[in-house]
Amino acid sequence: MSVPTGRVQPKNVVFATFSASSAGLLLIVVVLIKKVLGNDVFGAFSCALSLATIGEALMDFGIHQVTIRSIARDRSSAQRIFQNTPGLKVVPGVLMFAVLGAVAFICWPATDLRVTCLLMLAGAGLRSYLLTIRGVLLGLERFGDESLVVIGDRVVLLVVVAAALFAGVGLVGLGVAFVAARVLTVAGGFVLTHRQVGLPQPAFEMDLWRELQMNALPLGAFLIVLNVYNYVDTILLGTMRGVGEAGRYSAAYKIYEGVTYAPAILASVLTPRLSHLWTVDRAAHTRLVRQGLGLTTLLAIALGLAVWVAAPWGLVLAFGSDAIASVTTLRVLDVGLIFVFAIWLLHATAISVFEQRLLLTTTVIGVVANTALNLWLIPRYGREGAAWATVLGEALTLGLLLTGLRGVLRRGTG
Repeated sequence: MSVPTGRVQPKNVVFATFSASSAGLLLIVVVLIKKVLGNDVFGAFSCALSLATIGEALMDFGIHQVTIRSIARDRSSAQRIFQNTPGLKVVPGVLMFAVLGAVAFICWPATDLRVTCLLMLAGAGLRSYLLTIRGVLLGLERFGDESLVVIGDRVVLLVVVAAALFAGVGLVGLGVAFVAARVLTVAGGFVLTHRQVGLPQPAFEMDLWRELQMNALPLGAFLIVLNVYNYVDTILLGTMRGVGEAGRYSAAYKIYEGVTYAPAILASVLTPRLSHLWTVDRAAHTRLVRQGLGLTTLLAIALGLAVWVAAPWGLVLAFGSDAIASVTTLRVLDVGLIFVFAIWLLHATAISVFEQRLLLTTTVIGVVANTALNLWLIPRYGREGAAWATVLGEALTLGLLLTGLRGVLRRGTG
């Protein structure tokens, strides 16, 4: 295997762009669900999907990021990590399913929504294993293979969900389709990764399990809190204002979320490279972080202007004429792009310099503030209130990250 240098390979950026761009396939899935099943079912599904996304982070608990960083620093560890991670995730997966399944039963009385939540949580567990596969490939900087895994996952999901919708399934059938798609993609991912690290034979090395868990603990706590931060607004809207309001908010949020894949491309490429540079050349590490911040700022301004202007056209094109009601919501969320783009880059930086506790602290503060703002603003302003809560929480989080990483940004020393 080649040893990584200090320079980001253009082909890695291209493959990362392919991976992130495949989020457009997810948008097609969402659009199909709304158009075929209507806004209320779409809103209920958005609540289930938000809960499952939190569940995925709860089961993975930072192992994905630790896998990338560990293998980037020592490529010979790839096979051991690949073989040990599946067993390591079993107990967290069971706990995730039990805890969030109970949350679903507490929040929503409708039987079909409860069952769909359970199915989506099962799908989240499967997708967590897909994260393991992606983490190994990214740590090895096999961006081409990782891109194939991501795109394949989303193509299969689109085909299976589209077939289910046109077969006339309802909300529960949609959950079954998600689980079936994940079974196929996880199996394919393990076959592909076998080419790089050998057979996915289960291993139970307790010393490695403890090492991975200890390194992942603060990262995992951070990612759980981050996902709560990102999706608590949809869950609270669905609980406090009904699934219809959650559906209208989700139409705007899905477009906003899609735009944020732009800095995700850069962060996914830079995370393994920054992790390596922090070990061998800290001055180069600082230069790369500053360049990344400059690029994300320019991207945020350009894409933010485009989203503001195109908001009415984009919403109607994607979700139908009734989505025009979500224009103001999307424009409020658009204000937050300048913050969230920089946050993506600073997350990658903090992971590379082992500042997991900073990530956790800032995100806990952000989620507490965001939840409090949602509880205050949603009853008064509905989905626009949820959008403003998101923007204000992102501004606070960015300020805390910049303060915590000021030494790294100025001098390149920890």
